[in-house]
Amino acid sequence: MKFILFGAGAIGLSALTHLGEECVECFADNKKHGTTFCGKRVISFDEMVKLAEDFRIIITTNNYAELFEEQLKEAGVEQYVFWPKRFNVDKLQEVLPTYNGPYSEQYMSYRDALLYYGIGRYKKIVIYGSNAYIDYLLIEIAMLNRLDHVVGIVDEESQKSDYMGIPVCPLEELGEFDCLLINKRRRDTDIRDVLFAKDNKFDILDIYDAEKFIPYFHHPELAKFKDIHKGRRAFIIGNGPSLTMEDLHTLHENHEICFAANNIHKIYDQTTWRPDYLCLSDDIVVSGCKDKFESLLESSVLFVSDHVARKYSDNPDLNLVHMITSGEYAPNMPEFSDDITMGTYTGATVIYGLAIQIAAYMGFDEMYLLGVDNNYLGNETDKRNHFIKNYFSSDETEKFNLYKGVIWQKDSINLAYQKAEVYSRANGFRIYNATRGGMVEVFERVKFDTLF
Repeated sequence: MKFILFGAGAIGLSALTHLGEECVECFADNKKHGTTFCGKRVISFDEMVKLAEDFRIIITTNNYAELFEEQLKEAGVEQYVFWPKRFNVDKLQEVLPTYNGPYSEQYMSYRDALLYYGIGRYKKIVIYGSNAYIDYLLIEIAMLNRLDHVVGIVDEESQKSDYMGIPVCPLEELGEFDCLLINKRRRDTDIRDVLFAKDNKFDILDIYDAEKFIPYFHHPELAKFKDIHKGRRAFIIGNGPSLTMEDLHTLHENHEICFAANNIHKIYDQTTWRPDYLCLSDDIVVSGCKDKFESLLESSVLFVSDHVARKYSDNPDLNLVHMITSGEYAPNMPEFSDDITMGTYTGATVIYGLAIQIAAYMGFDEMYLLGVDNNYLGNETDKRNHFIKNYFSSDETEKFNLYKGVIWQKDSINLAYQKAEVYSRANGFRIYNATRGGMVEVFERVKFDTLF
């Protein structure tokens, strides 16, 4: 798809630079027609109208935008977009998806997200959610597909019935379509959870979930864990104060498959129990045990968040998992991964972010949470919050207090557990809470001692 830029001035130059010369056929201008601008010919308004069916028009002016739009409407041209007013990279980054890159937070352009999703294969596209850069998104869709393939925009806050010829209305009024492009952050809409519960006849492309398509973050080697424990049960051990050494002894004596997290290795000198799988995600915790990886690997398979692990170790026996951290999700639920080779989703706790999603990928029919209290006192380093009194070293405590302060996110954690419950019931496995007491009421409770 090529464009005609309506307005041969500074904004037009900005658009040409961003789009690239190969994507721009020419400029059009009410006063400068018959000349050239930036190496492109400048045609008259009437010539542009004649070409409107073959090229998409972008209004590239701020001062005369309303006048140019009125001209186009009077000429019967409906398919046009505005080059985003006051186009500013810093402002644009406020609406683009973000992710943790190798060394810092990175931004993904609309174009990259659309390319990863293969937007060009769809014939009827609905955009769910509008923002100040909706024109920029439409331009990118036009470059990779066709603008007239966008058949609707869903924007609950808009009072308009159409946007440049594209209907703006509720989702249920748009008829049949093959692609729903979600252009709203998870924290701003529950549409993902609503659609999860339905049998949809269209593909859902989430602009803010495109991070999972970045090859750098893929870990295809994790495919070896797919369904390796299908039909079995697992115990997922938290580090809450309700956990006891007797519980771990029972698990060991009954040869139960166990997941555990973070600094639980600090009680290894007091028990013969060892977790089959140990999950590590926190920077400070991983930094504190980086010299212990070899000894930990003697008894457990280690899953470690990749962006943390790469900072401290190149041990090939670590199983790196990319934890997708693209934005806050509360008051809505986070996503749940069905393919850990492409990443897992954070849920404010390693129990959700790694253990539960990995266990689901391994095919367990039943998961039992134990010692998952979710009932912190003070901040995370308070000794009352863990069954191991020296769970954090003085150095780790100092780092937590310096960089994190009070970090317990009870509501976000409960929303993650709520997602795990919804997902498990929809996908044929169950999660039970065998913790004594605590604050997790999402899962059906069972008594630990009755399981043996």
